[in-house]
Amino acid sequence: MDHIREAVTRARGANQKLLVGKREPAEPRARFRHEAPPGFDAFPQVRCDFDSFARHRIISNEQDPVLSAYRVLRTRVLQKMETEGWRTLAVVSAASGAGKTVTAINLAIAMGAKQGSRVALVDLDFYRPSVAKYLGVREIPSVVDFFEGKKDLRDVVVRPDLPDMLLIGNERVSRRGAEHLTSSRVNELFDRTLNEFGAKVMIFDISPLLGCDDAIAFLPKVDCVLVIAASGQTKVTDLKEARRLLGKTPVIGTVLNKARTSVQNNYYY
Repeated sequence: MDHIREAVTRARGANQKLLVGKREPAEPRARFRHEAPPGFDAFPQVRCDFDSFARHRIISNEQDPVLSAYRVLRTRVLQKMETEGWRTLAVVSAASGAGKTVTAINLAIAMGAKQGSRVALVDLDFYRPSVAKYLGVREIPSVVDFFEGKKDLRDVVVRPDLPDMLLIGNERVSRRGAEHLTSSRVNELFDRTLNEFGAKVMIFDISPLLGCDDAIAFLPKVDCVLVIAASGQTKVTDLKEARRLLGKTPVIGTVLNKARTSVQNNYYY
C-alpha cells in the first residue's frame, strides 16, 4: 500500500479523535519502506525522526485516518497537474498558522509513495523555515547557500528515508527572500531538479501571502498553487485578499484545514 511500512501502533482509546491540525499527542512508532530509486545514490541520505512525526501532525502510519484524505488530495492534484502539463506547485496560505507546511510535507509523502511520482519538496519560507524541523532532519544544508552562490544546487539536495522524495531544505532565516526568488537561480532550481535530478513534481512551502512579498515575487514562476485555509481561524477578508494577490496564477484547489469532526470527511475541496 503505497510502499509504506506496516506501522507499529500502541493501543488507543476507543473514542480518540484525530483531525488535521487538532490531534491528541500520538503514540505510534512507524517506519516507511524505503528503497532508493535509480539516481538517488548521488545525494546523501538523511534520517527522519519518525517518532516526532505525530507531534508535528505528519503522517506516520497506515492506521492514520488522515492518510486517506491526503491520498485523495494527491490523486486529484496529480490528475489536474498531468492534464495541464504542470510540474511545479506552491502551497500557500493567507496568514501563518493555517497548516501549509504540514500540508506540503504530507502531500509530498503521499506523492512520493505513488510509484513513479518522484517528488522534490523545497522549503522557500525564508521567515520560518520548518520543513526539516518537522521531519526531524538535523544539520542539513540550506537552500539559502545556493541562492547566495556559496554552494552548488546539488550540494543542498538530500534524500530523506521516505519513498522517492528529494528534500531541498533550509535552516537559515533570510530577509532577502524576494530578491532570491526573482533571481536567475530560481530558473536553475527548476530546470535541474526536474530534468537533471529526475523529479516529476516540485512542491514549494513558501511564506504566507500577507505580511511579506516573498510569495508574491515567486508565484509567477510556478505552474499552480494549493491554497490552505484553517477552519475557524482564516479570515474571509484575508482569504479574499490572498486570492487577489494570486493574480493569474492557477489555483488547483483549496484545503480546509483543522476541520471539526462533523466535516472531517469533507474538508478537502
